[in-house]
Amino acid sequence: MQAALHPISSLSSPISNFSLSPTQASVVAALVQGKSVSAAARQAGIHRTTVHNWMRSEPEFKAAVHRAKRDYIEFLNDQLRELATGALQTLHHLIEDPATPSTVRLKAALAVLERPQLPDGGWSLPDRL
Repeated sequence: MQAALHPISSLSSPISNFSLSPTQASVVAALVQGKSVSAAARQAGIHRTTVHNWMRSEPEFKAAVHRAKRDYIEFLNDQLRELATGALQTLHHLIEDPATPSTVRLKAALAVLERPQLPDGGWSLPDRL
């Protein structure tokens, strides 16, 4: 069987579990993209209960789904960190730019002051899958 490639290019490890069927690999690949179990099953042409049955009865599939879930959450965490950096840069620019209307500068400053603590180094998204 062929190894499926990760659909999210920033995730470097491919889904390479040779014991998965092509349909199972398709489901795992859809889950890596953040699709729900129902959407992943529909895309693979199977019923969602089949996915749940595989999760209960096939350890290799269950492990692949857990890896997909972890990879997707890591991907989202990376994107959120990038967005947070951009948001802080925008706020900094708005506050420092004398051309920014004073009301906008005040709102930007208040937004910063409302959240003065740094995010915990171990912050993560809630699990969805």
